[in-house]
Amino acid sequence: MSDDFLTWVLWLSPALACVPAAKGLVHLFQLSSYQYGGYLQALRRRWKQEMLPGVALGVLSFGACVAADYLARSGGRLWLLVGAVLTIVAGLALGYATHSRRRSVKPLRYTPRVVRLFAALLVVMTLLAVALRAVLPVLGASALLPLLLPLWLALAALLALPVEQLIKHLYQRDARRILDAQKGLIRIAVTGSYGKTSVKFFLQTLLRQRYSVLATRGSFNTPMGLTRVIREDMEPAHRVFIAEMGARHRQDIRELCRLVKPHIGILTAVGPQHLETFGTIERVRDTKYDLIRSLPEDGMAVFINDGAIVRGLYDQTGGKPRLIVGQPGDDLWAEGVEATLEGTSFMLCLKDGTRLRCHTQLIGGHNLQNVLLAAAVARHLGLSDAQLRRGIEALEPVAARFKPEKTDDGRTIINNGFNANPESSRAALELLKEYAGRRIVVTPGFVEMGEQEKAFNRQLGERMADSSDLALLIGPKRTLPIREGLLARGFDEGSIHAFQSLKEAQAWIDEHKAAGDVVLYENDLPDHYSES
Repeated sequence: MSDDFLTWVLWLSPALACVPAAKGLVHLFQLSSYQYGGYLQALRRRWKQEMLPGVALGVLSFGACVAADYLARSGGRLWLLVGAVLTIVAGLALGYATHSRRRSVKPLRYTPRVVRLFAALLVVMTLLAVALRAVLPVLGASALLPLLLPLWLALAALLALPVEQLIKHLYQRDARRILDAQKGLIRIAVTGSYGKTSVKFFLQTLLRQRYSVLATRGSFNTPMGLTRVIREDMEPAHRVFIAEMGARHRQDIRELCRLVKPHIGILTAVGPQHLETFGTIERVRDTKYDLIRSLPEDGMAVFINDGAIVRGLYDQTGGKPRLIVGQPGDDLWAEGVEATLEGTSFMLCLKDGTRLRCHTQLIGGHNLQNVLLAAAVARHLGLSDAQLRRGIEALEPVAARFKPEKTDDGRTIINNGFNANPESSRAALELLKEYAGRRIVVTPGFVEMGEQEKAFNRQLGERMADSSDLALLIGPKRTLPIREGLLARGFDEGSIHAFQSLKEAQAWIDEHKAAGDVVLYENDLPDHYSES
């Protein structure tokens, strides 16, 4: 085999084409929070879809190499360059086609880390091509490389890991420096299986009645997410910092607490979330409780009285100031609750005897629990009765969390899409019963619940049967337990429709919509769980 430049270009082209062809895999890695465990689990669920670009590229690049070599023998060596260019174009086309077909809820974000991952993949593929030529110098042999593209991406991520760890260390060190420079800054952390984003935003609204407050954006609840907010948004005028803390692995909360060093910790709930990575509810509990363990001796621990797991954690927390809310006789609770489709009125009761009549446009019992947690911390930080009442009146539903909206054509849309859980789903379906008109539920069900996932989805189907007229299921295979639950409660099978994607379900709704319809969107499916 000749060693001239054009031959080398043709030989390398399948390896180089792997970089753009891996666009979908890079997106999958990003959706998995750059964790190997999540990436491998997603590959296992979607191996056919994720192997397709590499296999297709392998076939196309082999054909291009053979054709280019044949044409070069009679028509000139430039055909080798043409074959290489066509191979790389094929990689670009496959990357675009497979990624655009994904119909992503969260699109690929070209962050610096993603750019570095693409660069690492380029290095890996080049080295593999050179090594392969040394042991198998046969024209077209490099077309074998795309066949294992998911593996090569994992190898590239491993190669880039030391760089990512160094960058993470430097950024977090800078974030800690910024926090330490904020003398007197009140640092509040919120964690839990669900409810933490709502509590964070509710608390931010309340505390703004008295303080300058910075809260983490959206669901920025990872170490690098918090680091980014601190480095980009923290200002000298801020007096309070509220950090939402998420966790998929045992050590996550501890790492976040080392960064933030909170003075106040709020535990919203402990439930069957992310059991695919945690394994057991006990590990979820212990991980969330790391927040309370991290508090200083004079810190304040705040709990919801769920009568179960969180109540038990409150009981075992000794030696630190603590608050518990939710039930009569606690530090704070609600009485005289009047819930309508327009909002909720209630008497806010404090242990010191204070009684405040409050109204909020929020709906749903679980939202009231989140309000109580926020109100307890706000009161602890000195908000007056008037400030507390005014802050509660100003609360608004968090986007994609139990938020009803009227459409111009007379329908009602209830979005409970973000990370729905059994508790919020139960509340949403109870709310749905209050509406007149045709009641439609759109859901992919629950995910990341480990061995209990099937049981929870069957229960979801049973509750849907009692509160809805139409069930639109996203993912025919994954939602089989929901279908079973619906049918077990006598739901009309003709009123159950399964779709491959939310886009297809939405198209069906648009075609069959009618004035008075109430459409409940229950859980946004993470992209890496899609069956399409």
